[in-house]
Amino acid sequence: MAARGRVVVGYDGSAGSAAAVRLAAAEAAASGGLLHLVHAQLTRSAYALLLPPGAVGAAAVEAERLVAAARARLHQDYPDLPVRPAVVLGGPGAALVRAARGATLLVVGRTGSGPDGVAAHVMAGAACPVTVVGGDAAPPWHSGGRPVVLGFDAAAALSPAVPFAFGAARLRGAGLRVCHVRCPGDDPWARDADARREVSEALAGWRAAHPDVPVAVDVLTGVDPAARLLDAAADAVLVVLGGRGAGRPGRIADVVTRNAACPVTVVRAAGRLVAVS
Repeated sequence: MAARGRVVVGYDGSAGSAAAVRLAAAEAAASGGLLHLVHAQLTRSAYALLLPPGAVGAAAVEAERLVAAARARLHQDYPDLPVRPAVVLGGPGAALVRAARGATLLVVGRTGSGPDGVAAHVMAGAACPVTVVGGDAAPPWHSGGRPVVLGFDAAAALSPAVPFAFGAARLRGAGLRVCHVRCPGDDPWARDADARREVSEALAGWRAAHPDVPVAVDVLTGVDPAARLLDAAADAVLVVLGGRGAGRPGRIADVVTRNAACPVTVVRAAGRLVAVS
């Protein structure tokens, strides 16, 4: 992730979104960036359909109080971190996509499930990388000896997910575990060796650009790549996956973000691919 960028995080007062805020604050502080704390609030006309008379104004006041309290807690933990709080109108998915325009990272809690959840909405619409934080407890940001896992296939060699994963590992002082999943074959030993060599060759430029990041290449065998990546996520500090461009995330990203024990970042290709030689 580029230094001095803007990290956007969605916050609705829930324990899950509070965990996302803590992770986003650690990301922004480590990269020397700004944290944009966003609370999405329905319009007054929408609230009028949901709330009793007289409660609409109270909802607006409560939203401001919620964001101010979150900012105060952040100042205690990160006194030097610039925080920009904002209460914006609209549904949370659309509001966060708008807020994340020009951002380096968008962080959300894993609220809801399936294609209609906020995480799925922002992964489909945001141009920047999206990190999904599962659970109500803030995950450790520093590695503690655990690696950053990068899901890698032939299409990932030029994906912006690769430099993002190297950068995330460097910031956390972690190693990078590159996982390539292939289907079972008749000659697993030969195919594993071939696949490992191909992945290592594809990463050679990135490894040279990041000599301080230890890299391990693993070839995993299985008929379901998402299931094998979830196995790898069990011992990871972060999982990084490439996206498919515009539109909803693919099945692998959807399954991993909804089920991984650690945070998952989906990095979507934006226009052109990136190469390092």
